[in-house]
Amino acid sequence: MVLLKSENLELGTPLIKFNLKNIDEKIFYSDSLGEDIVVIAFICNHCPYVIEMIEDFSKLALKLQDSVNFITISANDPDYRSEDSFENMKEFHKKYNFSFPYLFDESQEIAKKYQAVCTPDIYTYKKIEGEYKLAYHGAFTNLESAITELQNDANTVTEDKPSIGCSIKWKQN
Repeated sequence: MVLLKSENLELGTPLIKFNLKNIDEKIFYSDSLGEDIVVIAFICNHCPYVIEMIEDFSKLALKLQDSVNFITISANDPDYRSEDSFENMKEFHKKYNFSFPYLFDESQEIAKKYQAVCTPDIYTYKKIEGEYKLAYHGAFTNLESAITELQNDANTVTEDKPSIGCSIKWKQN
């Protein structure tokens, strides 16, 4: 476990687009987002930090489903931890009653573009003048207050806490 925060993606950075396979075997396109606020969380199935927050994350997503898009992405190498396989992602999705997509970044390309470093690593975007811009990046503990701040017309969240969790398990070449 590590205390990590990616400092390279600055607030205001445009949403990095992606097309990834969802646990229903269909491709999810980031161009299909509809709400003004989007939460993208890099998670995995085995991390104790994810397991500790995932029920509350799922409840928050359900509570805000009419105004916020929630998306989860697993980029962990399943050869490193078999618990993070695509098949196990399906079980994890069911166990925690996800009402949102759980996408597999098998190539790890999207996690690298986001400069995600741990699980959970949460990025929250707000649509400003027709384009999604990074408004909050940090720990789950501040997510609900960050969303409230954004819903109350802020374009970025001034206070954040670093993401805390297990490092992403990168593929070895």
